[in-house]
Amino acid sequence: MKNFITRGKKGDLHMLLYVVKQMGGGNLLIAPGEFEEPLESILESCSRLVCAQNYIHRFDIYKGEFIDVDLDLYRKSSLLYRTTLLEVISSPHGLKIKYPVEPWIDVPPDPRFKEKIILHRRKSVVWGRENKLFNWKQLLENIGYQNCIFVSRLKEEWNEFGFPQVEYYCPKDNYEHAQIIKASRLFIGNQSFPSALADALGVNRIFELSTGLDRKHFQISYADNVWYFANPWNGSIKNFRYLKIANSKSYHDLSTGEIALKVESYFSSFWKTIFLEIRFQWFFCREMCKRFVKYVYWKKIFKSI
Repeated sequence: MKNFITRGKKGDLHMLLYVVKQMGGGNLLIAPGEFEEPLESILESCSRLVCAQNYIHRFDIYKGEFIDVDLDLYRKSSLLYRTTLLEVISSPHGLKIKYPVEPWIDVPPDPRFKEKIILHRRKSVVWGRENKLFNWKQLLENIGYQNCIFVSRLKEEWNEFGFPQVEYYCPKDNYEHAQIIKASRLFIGNQSFPSALADALGVNRIFELSTGLDRKHFQISYADNVWYFANPWNGSIKNFRYLKIANSKSYHDLSTGEIALKVESYFSSFWKTIFLEIRFQWFFCREMCKRFVKYVYWKKIFKSI
């Protein structure tokens, strides 16, 4: 039986379960690295969900076992920041993404949250997670505050969200969190652990893309029931109301629940959009250049040995 190892983060861990499943399953071990919590806390919150997957034999802290597969090899991949996270983490192991991607985490849905819209947003911890062009107020007015529930184990994230009229719920662990998302008719969030969970569960989902380097990690094209927004020119959700229907010129209207052939106009600050996009492109190009220079440098070193 194969031993897999990862060093975090929590969202990455649940995305990496895709690789574990595709490679036949086995034991998943965690070690210090990118996790934002002690490893014991990761086990406490994640064990029930991870061990519920039929391809996981054991989930534990690494104690010197022989490792067959290092799941963190993607951190040195040339695809990092350039395509979806699923493609990035799969590439070091020779795995090809087959469209459409089937869910790799499975739990029974929680009937209490049937037909609800589940929200999550994290913006104060990681730079760039908050996209200032994403109009949450407009979106919430279109879908109805009463239809939404903000789900997080951290109540300060709900306070930070800034919409007290949206109900808050605290799941007892990640298994219950997954059950809630699985039952929902739609998940909306930015690039964080619950978004990774929604992607793994394969539910209808809308992603607020970051203004940081990892924007393209959630610019997903391997499923028809996922939409995203980076800016007014780059997104499959229009005017925070219309969801583009795959292989069609029509849209789902979130406000009426009907099919729309045209979208209403929506005003967005032109210069603010231009500034944020130029900033993103600058940081992105700078990082790509740094990675290329590093690659050339080490290639010359190895050739000289």
